[in-house]
Amino acid sequence: MKKVTAILAFLSLILVAACGGGATAPPYSEPAPPSEGAEVIIEGFAFEPATLTVAPGTIVTWINEDSDAHTVAIAGIESPSLDKDDSWSYTFDTAGTFHYICGIHPYMKGQIVVQ
Repeated sequence: MKKVTAILAFLSLILVAACGGGATAPPYSEPAPPSEGAEVIIEGFAFEPATLTVAPGTIVTWINEDSDAHTVAIAGIESPSLDKDDSWSYTFDTAGTFHYICGIHPYMKGQIVVQ
C-alpha cells in the first residue's frame, strides 16, 4: 500500500510539473468581435461616400434614402431592388478594390477599398 501511495504521489508531482507547477491559467478572453459595420447611403442618385475604405471582414450596408428604387451590383452579384428605406448588406472578406454601380442607374458608381 505504501508503494502505491508513493507512486501516486510521484505521478502527482510529475503532473503538477507538466502543467506549470501550480501556475494559474491565463484569464479567459472573449473571442475578437466581428469587424464593425459600415454604411453607404443612397441619396440624390449617388452613393455616399463614393469611396469607402474598410478592413477585411467588414459588413457594408447600403441604405436607400431616395424615393426611386436602386440596386447594388458588386463582385458579380446584384442586390434586390431597394425601395426607400430598404437596405442590403455584403461582407468583404478579401482585400482589394471593389467597384460597384446601381444596376438600374449605371451612372451611379462607387467603390469599396478593403485593406
